[in-house]
Amino acid sequence: MKLVSGTTGQEITPRSTLHMQSGPDAGRAWRFEHIVERPDGNHHVHVTCSNGKLGRIHRQYHPGVFGCEITIDVTWRQDICNAVRHTWAKVDDYLLAGAFALVPLAFFEHYHWAETITSALGFGGH
Repeated sequence: MKLVSGTTGQEITPRSTLHMQSGPDAGRAWRFEHIVERPDGNHHVHVTCSNGKLGRIHRQYHPGVFGCEITIDVTWRQDICNAVRHTWAKVDDYLLAGAFALVPLAFFEHYHWAETITSALGFGGH
């Protein structure tokens, strides 16, 4: 999740200063700390402000109050593609290893059945 400015379209990093654009405290400067996901599924911005008597004040506001919006990155597609690529690489490795494992078995079977086939056809020199 990223906090993006509605006017410039640039990402706002934590510890940046945001100015409230609407509400009773319009124009007041706040320090952006992080994005909070609320139980109802909405996202709010956790901000702090310095106050002489109380120290730092912590509040959570909707990003629209600061003229910002929250964008959510969709990375699950990358995760699925990486998992499929990894799985295919493993399957490919095991198929190749299986093919190499069958070569000695093929020589053994060829030698083992060669005597039976030649005696059945009457090519035996005994």
